[in-house]
Amino acid sequence: MLTQKGGHPAGETTLRRSARTGQQYGVQAACTAVTSGKTLSVEVRSGKPGASADPVATAVIPCDGTVTVNGLGTLPTEQTVVYLQGDQSDILTAYAIIAPTSSLPAGK
Repeated sequence: MLTQKGGHPAGETTLRRSARTGQQYGVQAACTAVTSGKTLSVEVRSGKPGASADPVATAVIPCDGTVTVNGLGTLPTEQTVVYLQGDQSDILTAYAIIAPTSSLPAGK
């Protein structure tokens, strides 16, 4: 769960468990913004201390209120951290959930 306070990311993340070997993962995400045509990038990074800050998977989501589902493929078998990246100055709401592909609805 990532939250914002006063229009700025609060940096809160909830981790549930490490990724499983060979499991296909996806992201269900949505956001809304004041500005039409705005997008955010969902970045999945290693949650391992000292790991690279480079994303291991990414997806772009439109901030038009549409719930989107994108495949991410397999993830490293360790805890991961999810970041919503991009200009968040006029984002009203946003969320991203990483889960096994089989547990997510069909993508849009």
